[in-house]
Amino acid sequence: MIAGSAPTTGEWAPAHSPVVIGVDGSEGSRSALAWAAAEATRAGADLRLVAIADENPLSPRFPVLLNRSHARKVLDALAGSIAGDFPEEQLATELYEGEATTKLLDHLDHARMLVVGKRGLGVIPRMLVGSTSLAVAGRSPVPVAVVPTGWHPDDHLTEPVVLGVDPTRTGGHLMHLAFRRAERLGVPLVAVHGWEAPSALWVDSPVDEWEREAHEQFLTVLAPWTRRFQEVELRTVTSSHHPAVA
Repeated sequence: MIAGSAPTTGEWAPAHSPVVIGVDGSEGSRSALAWAAAEATRAGADLRLVAIADENPLSPRFPVLLNRSHARKVLDALAGSIAGDFPEEQLATELYEGEATTKLLDHLDHARMLVVGKRGLGVIPRMLVGSTSLAVAGRSPVPVAVVPTGWHPDDHLTEPVVLGVDPTRTGGHLMHLAFRRAERLGVPLVAVHGWEAPSALWVDSPVDEWEREAHEQFLTVLAPWTRRFQEVELRTVTSSHHPAVA
């Protein structure tokens, strides 16, 4: 999942703008690291591994570690795991102390994007406070990629980019991010518009007409982008289900 509500997308960021990856040594953060390293390599960008130490047992523990010594060992081990495939001069590590979400967000200046794993360490704290990955995605000033555990980029090289479109709210940054990414990866772009009909209690409402107009607006929003990115294979999907389901 890539959160696209950020004011910038990073797709046109200078090459030295780093891809920032939050790590905690869990399987989830290792999957996120593989994705981040592949993304940085394709974009010619730097890669910055960030770990956070916090001895407060009630703090969100993804991606957070309990002490500086352990955090430093995790950072060094993960950096070493990709050293053979990533230029040393483009690889950096950072260690911070405090609450995970706040510290990640405080250190995104000039970042191209932030990458986090879908699940990290610490089951009970996550159940109490919610997912740090979602909290970060909702507040980040840059795009956020949330990588599922077990995901490996090489296994998904030909799969399409999927873009959810709300014609009334979709901004240019999000559209550019999706089309540019599909172009760069050489994969199709699937644009999805979910439109949930009004309540069935509105027996006199022109539901069919509203739905037709909504889908027409969806295609109208896409039109200038298809002209701009003519090399991208665009597939459109319309659905009468809730957008999340669609």
